[in-house]
Amino acid sequence: MAFLTPLLLLLGLLAIPIIIMYMLRLRRQEVVVSSTMLWNQLTRDREANALWQKLRRNLLMFLQLFILGLLVLALARPYLRIPSVVNRSVVVLLDGSPSMQATDTADVSNYPTRFDAAKDEVNRLIRSLSGGNQMTIIQVGAVPEVLAAATGDKNRLFEVIESAQPDSAPADWGAAFALASGAAQGFRDARVIIVSDGGLPADLPPLPPDTAYVPVGVSGENLSVSALATRRGEDKVELFTAVTNHGRVNQNAILSIGIDGQLFDARELFVPAGETVDLTWDLGDDLSIVQAVISSAEFDHLEVDNTAIAVHEGGITSKALLVTDGNIFIEQIFSVLPGLESFKTPTDTDLSESIATNQFDLYVFDGTRLPDPLPAADMLIINPPLDPSPTALIQTTAVVTGTQNTAAIRLTDSPLLQFVDWSGVSIRQMKTVEAPWAQSLVESASGPLILTGEQNGQRIAIVSFALQDSDLPLQVTFPILMSNLTDWLNPGRAFRVPDGLQPGDVVPLVPGATSTGIVVQKPDQTSWTANASESEILFTETDQPGLYVVGLVEGEDIQTAGAFAVNLFAPQESAIRPAEGLTLGATEISAGAGDDIGRYEFWIWLAIIAFVALLIEWWIFHRGTRIPDWRKINLQPLLNRLRN
Repeated sequence: MAFLTPLLLLLGLLAIPIIIMYMLRLRRQEVVVSSTMLWNQLTRDREANALWQKLRRNLLMFLQLFILGLLVLALARPYLRIPSVVNRSVVVLLDGSPSMQATDTADVSNYPTRFDAAKDEVNRLIRSLSGGNQMTIIQVGAVPEVLAAATGDKNRLFEVIESAQPDSAPADWGAAFALASGAAQGFRDARVIIVSDGGLPADLPPLPPDTAYVPVGVSGENLSVSALATRRGEDKVELFTAVTNHGRVNQNAILSIGIDGQLFDARELFVPAGETVDLTWDLGDDLSIVQAVISSAEFDHLEVDNTAIAVHEGGITSKALLVTDGNIFIEQIFSVLPGLESFKTPTDTDLSESIATNQFDLYVFDGTRLPDPLPAADMLIINPPLDPSPTALIQTTAVVTGTQNTAAIRLTDSPLLQFVDWSGVSIRQMKTVEAPWAQSLVESASGPLILTGEQNGQRIAIVSFALQDSDLPLQVTFPILMSNLTDWLNPGRAFRVPDGLQPGDVVPLVPGATSTGIVVQKPDQTSWTANASESEILFTETDQPGLYVVGLVEGEDIQTAGAFAVNLFAPQESAIRPAEGLTLGATEISAGAGDDIGRYEFWIWLAIIAFVALLIEWWIFHRGTRIPDWRKINLQPLLNRLRN
């Protein structure tokens, strides 16, 4: 045992005046006797030992000396030397990844999840933080957050830990390590403490050499829906799903499949340890939302990966109008593009009604003059005519005629040309198109062959030649190019998302030409809104797994534009077995690493014992040493006073 303030032990000298006061204290009682002759010898012996007799028989004095000793020891702040991971300024990395929502804690009644147990571990570190040292707490999530920066205020540290919540997106440990390294440089001889269940990626930046690991969690048994997707076949829709057992125990579970809110099928599965079971279904064509749920598993400690949602082709079909006099190449390609329902009309059709009612999301004009007024939709213009457009969007100034080939000499580095091979394409003739607002994607010596741009909130793509005047429709690259252009034109869709969207991913939202805003309803039924002031808006609040419904604000109405799903398809999060140690570069860190000696102060217990002794001393002084008979104590007068 040692003391933080040993000089205060000198206060123990106050025992001397207490003893002196009791020695000098006189207690005389007058007694009438017949003679003092027989008392002389007795009084001489007693007077010689009178002071020590008083000290030996005075219980109150010993109690007061005992109280004084306890208070002096408490003021000197005694402590015991114990092994510890924190006896200096520290940087704490608190794991907030989805795996920390597992329910396999050692004390489930007090700590329902691993994150709760990790918070208690951090609170223990805060309590052991000695005076003069500081702590920085960083929660590791999709975006690492500094909860408390370089402070020794324990109340503040306790508050931020109490309010901390786990994240549903995989953690960015690289960014968290960079933050921790920067925070550690602000301290002298700082220590980094990682409170986690392990499972960190291998390619992480280095941390200070003095790093400790505090593990949480006790089990690794978990089932997850590891894949869910739909695919359109020739005459049906195929559903594929996979269930993975990440533990070491064979398990039985029930997998339920729901379609548009109705139960479609339920199967009992046997999933061997460490393996994946694949299942397929044949579905009808009339479906939108598919949900897979795992239930009734005996050992399944993580709930967030038990449910997955798939949106079949966004759940919304866009409409395209082909204004052509019979172009088999255009008709065939638009008949197979997913999520697009195409209609055809001759070039001499009056489009005023469909334009006024916004019936179509995409207009394809093949060799025909543009209508006046223009539709409030995206447009693909193929082989524009020679006469000027009524809106002056396009001005054709010359025609290249003859039988010579026109080859592309320059391709722009654009996502619209991804996987497009133009090397074997030949064009007999083209038209020179002037559109200052457009960007040339493919250009020949005679002018641009394909242009794209935005005008008045509309996306427009222009192909400056007739498809029949080239061999492009005969090339493999033709459907790829048309798919890329159609995806960019985004007919009536407010978004395009890839399969396997995970929490934290960014979703670009594109408002319609007449939209004034975008509304996204999140899985917790809260709404996110944005004004349609830009051609593309980035939606970043995908932190919750589940279904997101997108709506376009059209005047006072909200038109549903589709839905997309966010799922936790993250094997590193579903594999929840706690790591016994960490490997950071070439450094092996075992659980509870560190040979520091910490201090356990127990002055508060000395103060409590002193207070109890003071109560006993008060009772003896006023009541004597008799034990009170609580049965004879009448509390009725006190109760009457309280009532009055």
